[in-house]
Amino acid sequence: MRHRFTATVLAAVLSIGSMTAKTFDIDPDFWLGFNAGTTGTGMTLGSRINRYVAVRTGFDFMPHFEFPMHFSIQVGDDGDPGYDSEGHSRFDRMAGYLEEMTGFKIDQQVDMIGEPHFHNFKLLVDVFPFRNGNWHFTAGFYAGPSVIGRAYNRTEDMTTLMSVAMYNNIYDKVYEIENNDECELNGVFMGLELPPAVNEKILNSGRMGMHVGDFPDGTPYMMEPDQDNMVKAEMKVNSFKPYLGAGYNGLIDKNNDRLKFTADCGIMLWGGSPRVYAQPGTDKETEITKLNNINGQVGKYIDLSNKFKVFPLLNLSISYRLYR
Repeated sequence: MRHRFTATVLAAVLSIGSMTAKTFDIDPDFWLGFNAGTTGTGMTLGSRINRYVAVRTGFDFMPHFEFPMHFSIQVGDDGDPGYDSEGHSRFDRMAGYLEEMTGFKIDQQVDMIGEPHFHNFKLLVDVFPFRNGNWHFTAGFYAGPSVIGRAYNRTEDMTTLMSVAMYNNIYDKVYEIENNDECELNGVFMGLELPPAVNEKILNSGRMGMHVGDFPDGTPYMMEPDQDNMVKAEMKVNSFKPYLGAGYNGLIDKNNDRLKFTADCGIMLWGGSPRVYAQPGTDKETEITKLNNINGQVGKYIDLSNKFKVFPLLNLSISYRLYR
């Protein structure tokens, strides 16, 4: 659907350019270009409507690449590892219980893969106010999906996340048994009745999760696996992004008027700093960008993204004149 829409707009630009050229009795001037820059790589079709105005449209996308993120699983939300006399942390002890019960050995670190998801249709109008016709000012917009980046756990960590989800389910059941006099479990779930000492250790330890940051009131936010036993995140901006900028056009070879280069710089207004959501689309969805004291690499990425209230655009393109 998106590609069909882009093709329709490209055809419309060609038609508008031809009709405008006939109206003003000038030769139509159409250029096909390929560009690269901060919006990724893309294709542009442009038409010089008259001496002062040109229209460009096309599609840009960011090539695929990955960047790493790491989270550590902890037990309890107080940040205390809870080492015992033998040097075992609360995580070590709970991981041991889980291994005995399920046979799964879990890792304390979960690795996530981040990747861009940035692609946009564009419609730009260039105004050439100077006599030489090289410098231009540009206004227009970019439009695309609101999600510009995604992150998800590596496949190798699925066993660990499944075990964390199982432990939290056990914790919830134990909590219900010990604190709800009307509980219908009668101290038994999944055909098991844990010894009172084990119940006490689980309750004293707390739930498992990944401490991402703290809410404004100081409460820790612990990211837990979703119903698919995964941890995910999305970065969002506005789908419609106005653009303002300026640029320069010139021939690559003075003896060949079919090839030209264009340099554009400006700002894309994408609605303030990007917003990052953990576990999107679930009842546990949380906006990470509203947290304080965000940990590790995620905190560094978010600190960096918060500096970009607008998206800086710098693109270079080479165009070939199709016909005049």
